[in-house]
Amino acid sequence: MMLPRMTTGNWLFWSIMVWIGFNFAWLRFVEKSLSQWVGAIIATAIAVALFIYGPRPREEEEEE
Repeated sequence: MMLPRMTTGNWLFWSIMVWIGFNFAWLRFVEKSLSQWVGAIIATAIAVALFIYGPRPREEEEEE
């Protein structure tokens, strides 16, 4: 799966949305087995990774 190239602001928005969605899914499906704290830690790691490693626009496109 190829992620689209987006600006830093867009990646921040989608990182927050992924964090919220992951926590809701955790509450629905997993919280009976593991605490919500575990889900929040995992969601934070995923959101940070998405924000840091999400592809940004190429520099050549910004110069034009």
